[in-house]
Amino acid sequence: MASVVSSLNSFPERMPRVAGMLGALISESQFDFWAREFGSITAWRRVFARVQSLSMEGAETLSIALRPNRNFQSAEPGQHVNVSVEIDGRLCTRSYSLSRPAEGGCVSISVRREPGGLVSNHIHDHLRVGDVLELSQPYGELAEGLAEAPAQVFLAAGSGITAIYNLIAEQARRGDALQGELWYWEKQVERFCFTEELDALCQTHPQFSVRRFCNAGDSSSLYSTGRLSPEVAAPLCERYPNASVFACGGSAFVGAARELFSDVAGGFYAEAFSPPQRLDEAVAEERFFEVSLTRSGQTITVSSQRSLLDALEEAGHQPPHGCRMGICNSCSCGQRSGESQNQLNGEQLRGAGAVRLCVSRANSNIELDI
Repeated sequence: MASVVSSLNSFPERMPRVAGMLGALISESQFDFWAREFGSITAWRRVFARVQSLSMEGAETLSIALRPNRNFQSAEPGQHVNVSVEIDGRLCTRSYSLSRPAEGGCVSISVRREPGGLVSNHIHDHLRVGDVLELSQPYGELAEGLAEAPAQVFLAAGSGITAIYNLIAEQARRGDALQGELWYWEKQVERFCFTEELDALCQTHPQFSVRRFCNAGDSSSLYSTGRLSPEVAAPLCERYPNASVFACGGSAFVGAARELFSDVAGGFYAEAFSPPQRLDEAVAEERFFEVSLTRSGQTITVSSQRSLLDALEEAGHQPPHGCRMGICNSCSCGQRSGESQNQLNGEQLRGAGAVRLCVSRANSNIELDI
């Protein structure tokens, strides 16, 4: 057994020499299956990662250190990965930010327990050291403005702190001097994450500071109050007129930040971890259409007010998906005919093209390459 596992683990290094010969003997899916059966995270192309450690960040956020196989590409701070986990025989996928700088071949994500959240609750209740998760390649461009910024303003709300903390910590790890401020909002005091690490960075980087906001009635004088507004943000704008601004949080928070800081000299960079408000579904009467699935030969009936992904899942299908926000493109599939509409921007796709199932709905009978 040990020699078999060792051979599997060294396979990526020998891939160029043996892939052609091996491909004639065993399929990619068969190779991945048997590698997993022998306890290896090696795979032909897919990224599997083994859980190395688990630790709590605040009251409801679990940080997970993962060691991915060699198929995983290097990640930039502030990027996300899609994480797939099997729950009751079904593969479920969600998008999470990388939350700490990569170290010793490991990457980290931090998962907040969400009420009713299928994947987040499963991870909190059942994930153990040694378990294996499947990851996508990292994606996202939040760090684009880091290199040239003379000063930086970071705005984080709730789970948005994971991507923002990674941006800050990676700069410190590289030896860059931090100049600017982090403003960080949470609904309850016990939810604040990375408290010790951020306070330590303030000590070692005197031109960097953290201001925490909590509007809960029992919060102490250590925390500021108030939502992100022109009045609250005015002093920040005055202190850093040439800064780059980085924001991460829910869509309403990011939208407010964009209105306040979109014209800053250093540029505005943002990621939202919840989808923007979709087009008003009440303006049109609900209609029903048939969606023909060309690969399976099945036809389902869908509502004009439901996303195609939701309708397919309700009908028992399991198309690939990730963020469910129209960002990661994991759910994109071919539309062969008919008309669909993007629920975020109103754009219509008529005839053949690529449709993002999670944010699109049917406007007519359509054919999908599923």
